[in-house]
Amino acid sequence: MASTIDNRSQKSNLTDNESAKMKSAHGVIQGYDGVAAVDAKHQVIVHAEAFGEAQEHDLLVPMIEGTRENFQGIGREEDIFEDTQLTADAGFHTEVNMKHLFEEGIDGYVADTLFRKRDPRFAGASRYKERHREARREARMKNGGVFTNHDFHYDPERQLCICPAGKKLYRNGSNVVINGYQAVKFCAPKRACRPCHLRAQCLKHPDRSEVRQVHFFSGRAPNQPETFTSKMKRKIDSAMGRLIYGRRLGTVEPVFANITRMLGLEPFHAAG
Repeated sequence: MASTIDNRSQKSNLTDNESAKMKSAHGVIQGYDGVAAVDAKHQVIVHAEAFGEAQEHDLLVPMIEGTRENFQGIGREEDIFEDTQLTADAGFHTEVNMKHLFEEGIDGYVADTLFRKRDPRFAGASRYKERHREARREARMKNGGVFTNHDFHYDPERQLCICPAGKKLYRNGSNVVINGYQAVKFCAPKRACRPCHLRAQCLKHPDRSEVRQVHFFSGRAPNQPETFTSKMKRKIDSAMGRLIYGRRLGTVEPVFANITRMLGLEPFHAAG
């Protein structure tokens, strides 16, 4: 099955117009996203490809198709994914990709960005993150960022929301449905928001927007059809799902460590 990658948002480069601007530990670089499919038993790379894409969202299907073609090329006529489990990190998690896995009958386990947060073994991790909340906020502000929902203190039991300036927001919707999920919305009072000294850091357009609004999700809204993302969350959150996905780290990451450290390809910063 052919796949199409939308490159309309990709910035071109005069010397290498197939590359992309990518964030790395060394800042923004012009490069490629190196992705590899690795056999869990022997850590053999069964398919690898370099994409001029800054994100991995559109790369899951091409990697699946490339892996299939490689196995067919060595004489395996049946589909390799008929009896193979696939694991991938949160960079590949989109509703479109999850739909593809379920419709193709691929036994996939793909984490989402909140996968660790739902894990009961990490229940106390939030208290450590709280210590660094202020430091992360200051770093983001230096780079011209705007406060996100994570910078607002939300107490779901008391239905209370406090903004970064310490002002109490009022609730203006407790059963709001956004993309099939139920949310609680809060809005800052004009008397507090208009003269606030953090206004420029809180609003993307402080000259046009009067007040800041935030929302916090509480779960899927009733009577809404289940998404493929929800199906994957339920699958990967099971005891077996966490066991299978837990093997991904020891399967693919050592391969990239070998490439960068043992083979000395230090300019190679990708992971997959």
